[in-house]
Parts: sequence; structure tokens; C-alpha cells
Amino acid sequence: MEVHHHAHTPRKKWSHYFWEFFMLFLAVFCGMLAEYNLEHIIEHQREKKYIRSLIKDVELDITSLERTYEIKKQQISYFDSLTSLMKDGYKDHMNDLYFYARNITRNMVFQYHDRTIQQLKNSGNLRLIRNADAADSITVYDNERIKSLLGQQEAETELRRFISYNLAGKIFDPFAWTDLTDSTGKIIRPVNNPLLLTDDPVLLNDFSFKVVILRGTISFTNRAIVNAISSAENLIELLKKEYNLD
Repeated sequence: MEVHHHAHTPRKKWSHYFWEFFMLFLAVFCGMLAEYNLEHIIEHQREKKYIRSLIKDVELDITSLERTYEIKKQQISYFDSLTSLMKDGYKDHMNDLYFYARNITRNMVFQYHDRTIQQLKNSGNLRLIRNADAADSITVYDNERIKSLLGQQEAETELRRFISYNLAGKIFDPFAWTDLTDSTGKIIRPVNNPLLLTDDPVLLNDFSFKVVILRGTISFTNRAIVNAISSAENLIELLKKEYNLD
């Protein structure tokens, strides 16, 4: 009977097991490091995409702010003239009186382009804005400058509504009032010197007083607009600098 001899494999040294473990650990670690680095790159790209989108929104804000400012500046001039007529005599200037008063109901409001900021808030992606200066400036612009302006704007709107619904309807001829806009909706001066519905001094004084308050309120709104424009321009400059954007 044949006897088969089995070869004996020499036992591995402990150092061999150590190097096997080390190489396995190194492979896993490098894989995790590569995955983390890839995620970091992707998040940085998303952050930069949000910043570009935010800059476009703020540029639109500036355009809307400047347009709103100019219209309100013109209306301040109109209400100065209206107040002067109510004070010094309007009997021979009824066309002007109606024209200036008609602008009380024509309210130009700033439209906030907050699409990107809302996306960042609602999706929890504000954490993507890792630049502390950028994050702080965005917060100041959104929470302080713009929200303050919107609050002031709402106060102005409510005052316009009060004057229109509670005073103007008791003073001005509604049919003449309707004829003060053309086919495009633009306010035009009447040509036939329409009369007022009343000469009640108390009502006319109340109307004049509210117009003075409205004029001051619009001035405050425009100051808020100037501050918002400055904040918007500074925000764009900072974001372009911090993210190396043209």
C-alpha cells in the first residue's frame, strides 16, 4: 500500500497578517477619502451654482428697486403740488387737482426676487454657503434690508387704501375719476375742470392731512429703497470677490 506524504505549508509570520490588514485598511480609507473629496467637489459646485443664481436675483432686485424709487420720487413731487393746491386754492386748477389726487391709488411696489433664497431655505441648503462673510451678508440683505423695506411698503399701501376708500370717494367725482386713465392705464390730466362733490372744510382738511402723511411715508419708503440698493450692490460685489466670479 502506497503512503502519500502531504506537504506542509509554513505558518505565516505575524508581520504578514499585519501588512495584509494595513493594505486592506489603506484601501478602504483611500476609498472613503476619494468619496469624501468627490462629495466636497460636488457640494462646492452646487454652492457656486446657487451663488450665481442669487447674484442674478439681486441684480433683478436692483432694477426693480431703481424703477420703484424713480416712480415714488415723481409721486412725492405730485403730492407736494397737491398739498399746495389744497392749501393755497384749487378752484382754478381742478384739472391739476384731479390729476395729482388720482396718483394716490397708483402704487408702484418693489418685487422681491427671492427664488434662490427660498430654495436655499426650504431645501436646507443654506449649509452649502460655507463662506461666513457671504452667509452673513445674505442674511443681512434678506432679513434686515429687504424685510424692512417690504414692511414699510405695506404701511404705505395701507395708507393709500385708507385715503382712497375713506376720503377720496367722498370728495372726487367718480365719473371724472374713471376718465383719468387712457386705454393703456396711464393717468392723464382731465381737460374739463371737473368739480368736487363737496366743499366740507373738515373733510378736505382730513384729506390734505392724510396726503401729507402719505408723502412722508413715501419718503421713508424711498430711504429704505436707497439702503436696499446699497446693500444689494455690496452683496454682489462681495459674492463675486469671494467666489472669483466675473
